[in-house]
Amino acid sequence: MKNLRIAVVPTETGNHIDQHSTVEQILHCPETSLYTIGDYCQAQNDEEIDLLHWSFLINIQTKKNLTGL
Repeated sequence: MKNLRIAVVPTETGNHIDQHSTVEQILHCPETSLYTIGDYCQAQNDEEIDLLHWSFLINIQTKKNLTGL
């Protein structure tokens, strides 16, 4: 769990990130915000995250996208 992060990327800004983007593209996008799982849940509940966004579950140690597993 300590290596898992939620990468959040807005969808309406023309950053070219979508569900087919690589982990490298996601992490190198200047608009990407990384959250721990708990912090992501709290930010969602507090409505601190843009309504329209992509979210990806990433192992930051192995640089693998675990979304959907």
